[in-house]
Amino acid sequence: MKKHLFLLLCFVFLIITSCNDHHDNTESKNLFTSQLIGKGIITANYVVQQNTVMTNSAQWNQFLNQIDTPTHQTSASFTQTYIDFNEFMAIVVVDEVYPNGGHSIDIIAVEEHPQYINVDIEKLLQGNATSVITQPYHIVKIPKTIKPILFN
Repeated sequence: MKKHLFLLLCFVFLIITSCNDHHDNTESKNLFTSQLIGKGIITANYVVQQNTVMTNSAQWNQFLNQIDTPTHQTSASFTQTYIDFNEFMAIVVVDEVYPNGGHSIDIIAVEEHPQYINVDIEKLLQGNATSVITQPYHIVKIPKTIKPILFN
């Protein structure tokens, strides 16, 4: 009986110690620090639907000129309009134009992987709230990186 108990304990010990940690095989990822620039809806000068990484002030200023009009300054609600492109990059996500309000486009997370940066995007609000034509956008800035940016 003692022999069977000893064999059973040895067997259980071998099974427990031989199990590999499943995390060793998964890709390492970390949340990447992002800072909100602006989130809301464009109601005047609509722009092309896009998921864009802006890396210089010429791109950024062109975008600001596209969304702002003399009577409606969308960028006035931004936390900042100056971005130091030596230190940061802008992630600009603009959804399609909708015939009604209540829509959103949301950057859920910016994750750093060993070979790339992943930007997770979702549409948390699905609309039909008002009869105003709208175009949702979400803009963040992240530290400058040479890794490719992927949008999901």
